[in-house]
Amino acid sequence: MLRELTDEFKISTPAVEQLAGLVKSEDNTDIKGVRIFVSGTGCSGIQYGMTFTDSEEDNDGIMKLDDVNIYVDEQCLNTMDGIEIDFANGPNGPSFVFNNTKAPAACGTCGSAGGGCS
Repeated sequence: MLRELTDEFKISTPAVEQLAGLVKSEDNTDIKGVRIFVSGTGCSGIQYGMTFTDSEEDNDGIMKLDDVNIYVDEQCLNTMDGIEIDFANGPNGPSFVFNNTKAPAACGTCGSAGGGCS
C-alpha cells in the first residue's frame, strides 16, 4: 500500500509546473507520474535523478500534486529530509535542482559507515 507523502521534502511551484508539463508532453497514458531516485553517493554527496514511471511499487511513497504524482521509494525517501526540489535557470540553462537544506546524516558522506543508498 502506498504511503501518502506530505512534507517529507518540498517541491517548488516552478518544478511542479515543469514536471506536469513534461508528463503531459509524453502523451502516454501509461505514465503514472515521476519517480525520484538516488543514482550515487560518495564524497560529492547524494546524486538524485528523476524519471517517468508507469508503475507503483509496494514500498513507494506518493506525493499527490494537482497535475503530477511524485513517487519515491522508502530507501530513497530516507535521504530526502531537508531536500527542496526547484526548477531554475543556471549557468548550463534551465534544470531541476535538488537543494539540501540540512547536512546529510550517514548517507553520502566520505568514510561514513554504510554510506550507500539506492
